[in-house]
Amino acid sequence: MFSIPKTDLDNTANKLSKNADIFNNATFLITGGTGFIGKWLVATLNQLDLNDELNINIHILTRNKKKFTERFPECLNKKNIQFIESDIRNLDINNLGLDFDYIILGANDATYDFTLNAKELYETLITGTFNLLETVVTSKTKSIIHLSSGAVYGDISSYKDGAKESDLSLININNIGSMYGLSKAIVESILNQFGAQNNINIINARCFAFVGPYLPLDKHFAIGNFINDCLNSRAITINGNGLPIRSYMYAADMAMAILLCLSSKKSMAINIGSDRKISIIDLANLVSKSLNKQHVIVRNIEGAHPEKANYYLPNISLLKSLGFEESFSLETSIKQTFNFYS
Repeated sequence: MFSIPKTDLDNTANKLSKNADIFNNATFLITGGTGFIGKWLVATLNQLDLNDELNINIHILTRNKKKFTERFPECLNKKNIQFIESDIRNLDINNLGLDFDYIILGANDATYDFTLNAKELYETLITGTFNLLETVVTSKTKSIIHLSSGAVYGDISSYKDGAKESDLSLININNIGSMYGLSKAIVESILNQFGAQNNINIINARCFAFVGPYLPLDKHFAIGNFINDCLNSRAITINGNGLPIRSYMYAADMAMAILLCLSSKKSMAINIGSDRKISIIDLANLVSKSLNKQHVIVRNIEGAHPEKANYYLPNISLLKSLGFEESFSLETSIKQTFNFYS
C-alpha cells in the first residue's frame, strides 16, 4: 500500500488490533488523505482491515482523484477505499448519503510558502473546517481527529522537557511566521466548541516533526533535506548555525499514535511526536554517519525561515499513558527513509 514497507504496516496494525472494538465496522473520512500523514493513515487502516477483517471503510477527500490515483494506483479497485472529489474550501457532498464514525481533518499543507499565504491559509483551515462541520458531521459521528501542530505553542524554548498539552501558548503575533500556529489554534477552538455542543469527541493531535517514506525531501524539513543531499551524493548543508533542537518520530509510529488516540473515547489535546531531542548539527552528522558519509557544511545564514523555532520538542507523557511506545530509533528511521527513496 503506497509502497510503504509491509513490515511497518503489519507491526503498526498488530499493535492497533488490541483496540479492535473502535475500528470494527467503522467508516472514516480523511481529508488530506493524499498528504504525507494522510497516506500513512490510509495505508495503516487498510492494513488493519486486511489483517483483522474489521470491515473498515475509508473515504478520502481529494481535489483531483485522477491525478492522485495515477500516482498511487494501488488505491484503486479496493472495495473499502472510496474517493470524494471536492475541495474542502467549497465542500459539497450533501447528496452522497454518507455517515462517518470518525473524521480525520488534515486538509492543509505545512510547507513554508503556505504558512506565509494568509488568504489560502484562512480559507483552507478556517473556512474549510466550518464547511466540514456543516456538511459531513451526522449523529453517527463519534470523534473528529484534527491534525493540529506543535506550532500552537509558539516559542517553547522555556519548556526544556518539551511542551505539555497544559502549557500556555507563547505565540509571537509580530512574527510573520506565526500565522500557521495561530490558525491551527483557532481551528482547535472552533472544534472544541462544536464538540461540546454536539457531544462529539474532539482530538486535537498536535503533530511535531516526523521522518519516513513520503516525507517531502525538497521542502523546509531539515531531515528531509539532509537525506536528499545524501541521495544526490552532495554535502549535507545546514543553512543556519545547527543549534536548534528538534525531535523526529518515524511515520509508522506517528500513524499508530494518531489512531491510538481514538481508544481514549474522549476529547483531548495530545502531542504526537518523539521526546528524544537532537540538535540540527547532530542530526546532520547522524544522517551522514547512517548513510553515505557526506561532508557536513554549516552556512550560518540567519532568518531563512521565520516561522521555525529554535526549540521544538513535545512532552509525550499523555501519549505514553495510552500505552504508546516508540518502535524505531532515529538512525533506523533515517535508513528506512533513504532506502524508500533510493
